[in-house]
Amino acid sequence: MATDVERALRGMVRTGTVSAVYPERDTARVTFDDKDGASSPELHIMHRFSGKNKDYWVPDIGDQAVCLFANNDKNFSTGWILGSYFTDKQPPQAASADVMRLDFADGSYIEYDRGSSTLTVNVVGAVVIKGATINLN
Repeated sequence: MATDVERALRGMVRTGTVSAVYPERDTARVTFDDKDGASSPELHIMHRFSGKNKDYWVPDIGDQAVCLFANNDKNFSTGWILGSYFTDKQPPQAASADVMRLDFADGSYIEYDRGSSTLTVNVVGAVVIKGATINLN
């Protein structure tokens, strides 16, 4: 039998599929299969930084999403998209504890392998580096 805490957590953390994205408002909607395909209201997207340092991303439609909702909100109107996760249909692009990699839809990627101390930058288009001074030492 589920405890009150388990029931509360089950309602607070949900997984679903991103169904709409609104970059101008930094929000997205998520569809929940376990709720008969019901969609969330627009949810804020969590970022690692949003002050002096900033980190920006918006999920793609079709991405899996982990969402957190306020416990006292029975209508699921107050919530956030915490991030995504890999599945069998969308597997990770690397399988190493030493690799950090960021892939883009056009095939470009940045990868750092701390095991070999190798930084790989693969760019499909142009590379633009801006700065007053570039020191390659």
